[in-house]
Amino acid sequence: MKRIVLSVIILTSIAFGSFYSVYAVNSFTDKMLDKIHSVEKAYEAGDIEKSSQQAEELTEEWNKFADLSILVNDLGHALEITSSVAEIHSFAQEGNDEIYAACDRAEAQINMFRDMQNPTLWKIL
Repeated sequence: MKRIVLSVIILTSIAFGSFYSVYAVNSFTDKMLDKIHSVEKAYEAGDIEKSSQQAEELTEEWNKFADLSILVNDLGHALEITSSVAEIHSFAQEGNDEIYAACDRAEAQINMFRDMQNPTLWKIL
């Protein structure tokens, strides 16, 4: 009987950890996407300084997350997002219109990152 109780406790803790992980990734990616949109809005308004500051905050937030989650996530995909975020920061500092393409690329990669973390039947099988 103790084994069954212990198995139920372990299963419950694994399920809780899995659902919390999905929630944490979804909330983080929403935060990142909002930050990307704020960089674009500031750039469109012609406020290069604010755009650059927002891009720097975006880079810092991503780097903190990537450092913490490197053991769990796909390293190749994380490096692609890191590259896109760095491009956004660079283009924002320079006032280069390529920032729009970099923002779109980063949004697509972050959305793909979110989709990769969500559990589906096909991923389980």
